[in-house]
Amino acid sequence: MKVQVPNSGALRLILPGVVGLVTTHHRGKYDITTVSWMMPAGREPPLVAIAVHPSTMCYDLIKRSSEFVINIPTRDVINQVVTCGRISGNELDKFERTGLRMAEPHVVSTPYIEQCIGHLECAVVNVHSPGDHVIFIGQVAFAMAEQDAFDESWLLVENDLKPLHHLGGATFATLDAPIDATPPDIRAAMAAQPDEESPESER
Repeated sequence: MKVQVPNSGALRLILPGVVGLVTTHHRGKYDITTVSWMMPAGREPPLVAIAVHPSTMCYDLIKRSSEFVINIPTRDVINQVVTCGRISGNELDKFERTGLRMAEPHVVSTPYIEQCIGHLECAVVNVHSPGDHVIFIGQVAFAMAEQDAFDESWLLVENDLKPLHHLGGATFATLDAPIDATPPDIRAAMAAQPDEESPESER
């Protein structure tokens, strides 16, 4: 039997998404914000979208700097993930409060977080305001991940190398294992031509 979900809780039906600790920076000010509303927005060039409330310091710093960094945390920093989503950067220094460490970026000026396992340095190319959150579209300028955690996709082998997913509220999860659903005919074609990339659905 299926039961009705209130509209106010309907967005959780399309969770869990990978959680991001979004770092921002402008003229000596730094912030970390927990963001679970983010998604790919384009492949050529690679684009990502994040939804940020305009009352946050994160929003203000992105508007001023036109850049941000998405950092992918693990369960090892889950307490910091919760903290960065509950307190305002206008009130205190989240790096100092959480013990998360800044690391030098490769392309943008915003630092990434050393304790995270993946990083996407992004330059803002578009902004949309469809509702109470503002959507920033960022073009990926540089990306990197822990070698033992990612090889074309998340490997999901070690618990401390799995990205954290948000189920809603203060509830999080990690994925168990990859599921390879490649059809037999495509698998055979891939085996015959090992140098070609695996086809991806455009749906």
